[in-house]
Amino acid sequence: MNCLPLTDDFYKSIPPVHSFEALADSSSYVSLPPDWCLVSADVMNSTTAIRKGNYKAVNTVGVSVIAATLNVLRPAEIPYIFGGDGALVCIPESSVGTVRTALAATLAMAVESFGLILRAAIIPASYLRSLGHEILVARHQVSTHYVQCALFGGGPEVAESMLKTGSLPEEYLISPDRNASADYTGLECRWREVPSPSGETVAIIIKAARQADPLPLYQEIVRAIGDIYGDADLCRPVTEEKLRMALSSRVLRNELRIKTWKEGLFRRLVQPLALRATVVLGWFLMKFGLRFNDADWGTYKKDLVANTDFRKFDGSIRLVLSGSKSQREGLQKYLLRLREQNEIVFGLHISDSALMTCLVEQRQSVHFHFVDAAGGGYASAARALKESEEEASIEN
Repeated sequence: MNCLPLTDDFYKSIPPVHSFEALADSSSYVSLPPDWCLVSADVMNSTTAIRKGNYKAVNTVGVSVIAATLNVLRPAEIPYIFGGDGALVCIPESSVGTVRTALAATLAMAVESFGLILRAAIIPASYLRSLGHEILVARHQVSTHYVQCALFGGGPEVAESMLKTGSLPEEYLISPDRNASADYTGLECRWREVPSPSGETVAIIIKAARQADPLPLYQEIVRAIGDIYGDADLCRPVTEEKLRMALSSRVLRNELRIKTWKEGLFRRLVQPLALRATVVLGWFLMKFGLRFNDADWGTYKKDLVANTDFRKFDGSIRLVLSGSKSQREGLQKYLLRLREQNEIVFGLHISDSALMTCLVEQRQSVHFHFVDAAGGGYASAARALKESEEEASIEN
């Protein structure tokens, strides 16, 4: 672990690593400054939404937490991780007031627009450390324009667990407030489900069990997954050939629900037409590789694929991979062996396609895409992981 100056812009000063494997190396991480906080957010009734076929709405609400927080803090760079049905974001203590307001609005929006109960809290790093849990941060250079956060140290996991069990101090919790305001600029949901290039798309969460230093085990697991699925380009769940823009209200309504939740009737009627016109324009520009508004639309899909977050690390390994049934069965066999040896617990969800929710800062290259498996994704994998933990507890 490295040490860096304690400044509000400390995140961008962390040297990035250039491989996913390096996230299982302690030297890649820097301690979150003591005057920073951790935002933890989670959709409470995501299981019910999944059963009703509304998992895309769950994803959208999860990303709305990131969008609202980033738009408060721009142009500062901050660490964040999308978790499928929630998010983790690190913020400087100096911004807690404005972020709290944006999150209060987002909690109200989630209920009114989607019928989803979003829980959120802003937890000081000092509080988590007082309980014996660290928060370590790394930066992974995924592509030329996308640097992804990684978190480690136990603090993020404990924060999520305490939020879900209701054991956080009340002063850290956020309450919904319809009179508050939030800015969701850049949040987009304009792509159809992306069929797996190789037959299956799986969401996987792998968590080390009981190891004092789990990083060597994670290094071994990452290598083994590489042996089974191949390198990143072979197991990406999103490829240019499979990308299709959406015009259906079923897909576009998630973005519209966020951006019109406080609007009057006229705006609610006009916005769907304006959004569809924008989608058609985007399709046309990409189809013919044209330049428009200082952006080369001929490279948009290529950049999109490069800027996806299908592999990430937040104290557990989180993956959305495309592969064959035999590859997935090989992975399950390997993970079950580690599970039987009490080395890990894991959860896995099998689908045939991926979902994307996007944050667009600039049309030219600076746009980032959060990926999950369709039909339950990370939330279903997390539920399976919890069952695995309960089984391990009974056995021991």
